[in-house]
Amino acid sequence: MPAVDKLLLEEALQDSPQTRSLLSVFEEDAGTLTDYTNQLLQAMQRVYGAQNEMCLATQQLSKQLLAYEKQNFALGKGDEEVISTLHYFSKVVDEVR
Repeated sequence: MPAVDKLLLEEALQDSPQTRSLLSVFEEDAGTLTDYTNQLLQAMQRVYGAQNEMCLATQQLSKQLLAYEKQNFALGKGDEEVISTLHYFSKVVDEVR
């Protein structure tokens, strides 16, 4: 990265071609930095939204797994092994979030 001359306050008060040139470089960099940080913010907001959605989805999945034993299946008597497995799976899903 090439060295950029310092823009001293005393020089900034003068309206010279050198001051204008340095000021335009700083303005351009400030604009580039603003664009970059806005894009970074948008990416972070997407990740935050995805994390929230994932949390809600895993909560719903866990509840749905636990709801199996409350279903009244005509042929579902003796489903203790299935219920136990779904309870365990629900616990694992809860640990993921």
